[in-house]
Amino acid sequence: MKKVILTLCSLALLSVSCKKDDNNNSVNTPQGGTGKYLVKTTFKNPDGKSGSSYLQLTNDLNATTALDSKLAIQVPYMSSVMTYGNEVYLMDAIDGSYGVRKFIYSPANQQLNEAKSLNTPAHSMPCNLIKISDTKAYLPLYNVPKVLIINPQTMQKTGEIDIQRYAHSDSSPDAGYGIIRDGYFYLPLLQLGPDYAPFADHLQSDVLIINVQTDKVEKVISETTTHLAMPSQPSYKTCIFATENKDIYIMCAGYFGFNPANTHSGFVCIPQSTTVSATEFDSSKSWDISNTTIEGTTYKPATIYSVEYLGNGKAVGFVGAAELNVKDPFTDKNGIAVLIDLNAKTIKKIDGIPYTDSHSVFIGRNNNEVIFGVSGTDKRGLFSYNPATGISKQVLNTEGGADFFYAF
Repeated sequence: MKKVILTLCSLALLSVSCKKDDNNNSVNTPQGGTGKYLVKTTFKNPDGKSGSSYLQLTNDLNATTALDSKLAIQVPYMSSVMTYGNEVYLMDAIDGSYGVRKFIYSPANQQLNEAKSLNTPAHSMPCNLIKISDTKAYLPLYNVPKVLIINPQTMQKTGEIDIQRYAHSDSSPDAGYGIIRDGYFYLPLLQLGPDYAPFADHLQSDVLIINVQTDKVEKVISETTTHLAMPSQPSYKTCIFATENKDIYIMCAGYFGFNPANTHSGFVCIPQSTTVSATEFDSSKSWDISNTTIEGTTYKPATIYSVEYLGNGKAVGFVGAAELNVKDPFTDKNGIAVLIDLNAKTIKKIDGIPYTDSHSVFIGRNNNEVIFGVSGTDKRGLFSYNPATGISKQVLNTEGGADFFYAF
């Protein structure tokens, strides 16, 4: 059951479905292609819940001709991609049978070389990997109440942290995407129920605070005042971030826009503290965005899909507008690219970026520009936005929805 909610909600952010001609691979070009830009695209089936995904390198950021994906590596549908320098980790976030595979990018020949892999339990849904050091990383499992401890060099499991006792009402608390601050791992728990939504009697945000030296949970903190639920997204590292003064903000998707009676979504905050014992949420810094009109539109957000912190209290994101739902929230183009001011608590539409569906809402960076992954009605691919000038433009045309980008 938890597998479905991640498919339909948080990992609905990454998807694809078209058959590829494997006989077209050039004998001179390695599988995965060559280039300094890593791109993942997804072709969705009509139901919006299934499809195929492809990962490839390219040097050609072309807004006119669609990206040639003949040499792309087919990867699990809705798979997660994590990068640390020249290390690329690919995870089967929708199931677990694919496990975690590590690739090394070679700047000399601009190629990906598969290194090692780690098997994970079937249906465990590994969604992200947090490196603590060169020889230690945390691998939270969404559908199994454990955080695996692994050596990312050898890709061997070295331990685990049992978090089942923190589940609200079932067997797993549904680990999200965490962040390291001052030697502690802050791990949000999505706490989703059998109806693929937050528990009605648990509309809050829970976070485990884990000592990265002892691997022990030292504290559990909860924000219960604003009833903002579903903190973080398991496959998007930018949905949890620290500001310049080390305040941690966590994006909360709430009901992901599926419940018209509850559109509460936004941000919760864990301010910097001198000790773990004194660390708590500060509800005065929480922000329920559902009552904030998106400047440049008449809409108010029904959910927030993704976010990228820019600095000085500013962020960009994709928010969902219920008024744009026509047939199916998985395929409707209801995602709006916006500029967010956490201090002034304002949201403004970014012009020049098409409305997108909830599968293609990736946000990343390329030098001083923000990169948005979009699957619009007429345009699909990557769009750049310059926060300094306010100018946005398409930089890559893709046949499927673009849901990951990284510049080496």
